[in-house]
Amino acid sequence: MGMCATPDEYNELGLSHHLRALQAKTSRERRAAWALALVSWRQGLDLDPDHLPCQLNRLHALLALGSFHTVIQEGKELLSKLLTERYLEDPTLGLSGSEPKLVWYPSKLSEHLADNGSARKKSGRSKKTSPAPTPTLDIREKYLHTLARWLAHHSGVSYRPEALPYWRLAATIDPDDIEAQMVIAMNAVAQVQPEGPFLLQRIASRYPGHKERAIQCLRLALDRYVPKEKPAPETSEFPSENADETAEPEIPSQEEKLEIWIHYEGFKFNLESNLTSIVTFVLLTQDRWFESEIELCKQILRPGMNVIDVGANVGVYTFLFARCVAQSGKVYAIEPTPGCLECLKSTTKQNKLNKVVQVIEAAVGEESGEVYLVDEGVSVFNRIVTDPMSVVEETKPVEQITLDNLWVSEGEPTIDLLKVDAEGAEVPVLKGARKMLETCTPIVMFENQHAGQTTGLESARILSEFGYLIYVYNPFIKDLSPIQASVQPPSALNLVAVHPNRFTHLSEAGLL
Repeated sequence: MGMCATPDEYNELGLSHHLRALQAKTSRERRAAWALALVSWRQGLDLDPDHLPCQLNRLHALLALGSFHTVIQEGKELLSKLLTERYLEDPTLGLSGSEPKLVWYPSKLSEHLADNGSARKKSGRSKKTSPAPTPTLDIREKYLHTLARWLAHHSGVSYRPEALPYWRLAATIDPDDIEAQMVIAMNAVAQVQPEGPFLLQRIASRYPGHKERAIQCLRLALDRYVPKEKPAPETSEFPSENADETAEPEIPSQEEKLEIWIHYEGFKFNLESNLTSIVTFVLLTQDRWFESEIELCKQILRPGMNVIDVGANVGVYTFLFARCVAQSGKVYAIEPTPGCLECLKSTTKQNKLNKVVQVIEAAVGEESGEVYLVDEGVSVFNRIVTDPMSVVEETKPVEQITLDNLWVSEGEPTIDLLKVDAEGAEVPVLKGARKMLETCTPIVMFENQHAGQTTGLESARILSEFGYLIYVYNPFIKDLSPIQASVQPPSALNLVAVHPNRFTHLSEAGLL
C-alpha cells in the first residue's frame, strides 16, 4: 500500500482487493478483502478528496461492510455535488481515464430477453456479461449514470416512489438504459398515466430483444386503461311468442384470459395477469426478484434436500427451491390465494415438476380449522383472520393447517429449509411447527418487516427457545452476520435462524 503514489494507483489497489474478495472461499476472507479495499480507497481520497472512482468505490465498500443508511445519504450528497456549478467549471475534476473503474456497475435486463437463451448457449457467452455504457456518454456522464443507478438500486424496490427519481435521472443520462426506461414506464402504468403505454410501445419498437416483454406489459397496461366490460344482453320491449320465460339468459362469451409467462430460474414461469401483483410488476420490469436471500438459498440448498415454502405466492422462491433440490428433492408450496395457486399449478405442470413441487391450498397457523382469507387487492399482502366480521374487506373461507400436521402426514421427512412469509402471521406458523423444528432443526428464513413495521422479534424469540441463533444475510460478503434481535432490532426485510446442528453445512458453504 505504501508504494502507491497517486489516487489512481490506490484505486487500482482497491480493485485488486475486491477481486480477491470475489475469489475468496470463506466469508471471513471476503470481509477481510473488502476491508483492505476500503482502506485503499480512503488513502486515495487522502491524496485527492475529489477523486471520483475512489469516492464511488468507497461508498460501495461501506455498503458491503454494513453501513447502509449513512452510505445512501452520502451517495445523495455526492450526486448533488456532481451536479453543481463547480464541476461544470472544471470537467476534469476528480476524473481520470476514459472508462469508469468501479466495483459496482449497473446491471442490465437478462440477455435472454434478446435471444431467449439460445444464442448464449451456442456462443458460450456468460450470463454475467453486461453491455458497455453507451459510447456517446462522456466520462462524467458515465460516472453520473452509475451513481444514479446505484442510488436507484439501493434506495428501494422499483415500485417504491423513493427510488423513482434516480431511475429517471439514469434514463435521462442514458436513453439506452432499458431497465430504467422499463421502471419509469411501469410506474407510469401503475398510476394510469399515458406516458406508460407510450414508453412501452417505444421499447417494443426500438429494441427487438425486449419486444416480447414490453408487449406483455403493454397488454396489462391497456387492461388498466380500458377495463373490459361485459356487453349488455340484447333486449326487446316485447317478448317473443316462443320465448321460454323460465330459461336462463344466455351469457356472452368472454375473451380468452391473458396469460403472462416469463423465463425464471431455468423454468417457464406463470405470473398473475395483473399489474397490482408486486411479483408481476417486479419480474416484468427488472427480470429478477429484489430480495438478496435468493442468493442465500442458492448457497444453502443441495440436490435431495426438502423445503417448505409458507406463503408461496406464485412461486418466486418455490421454483428457485425446485431448481436447487433437483428431482431428488421435494418442495412443499403452501398458499391460500386462488390466483396464486393457479399460477403455481400452471408452472408446476408446464415444467413437469409434479414429483418435486407439491402445491398445497391452505393457510398455515397454530391450529387446524377454517379461517378466512382477506383480499387486500394485492396478493402478497393478503392475510388471514379467524372472524370475517372483524374486517371490512372481502373474505373467503379457507382451510388452515399446521406444519406439524403436514410434516407427520408426509411421513416426517427431514426438512432442511423453512421459508415463512405470512404477512405478519409468522408467529402462529412457528407455534404450529414445534415438533418439526425440534426434530429437523431446519434453517428458517422469516419475514421481519410488514407494513413498515418490524415484526420479526417475536418470531426470533420463539426460535431461540429451540436453540436457534438469529442472523442477517449480507449479499456482498455472502455471509450470515449474527445479531441479537432483542438488543438491536434489525431493519432487514428478512431474518435467518440457524440451529447449531446446521453450522457445519453453512461453514462448508462459506457462510459462517
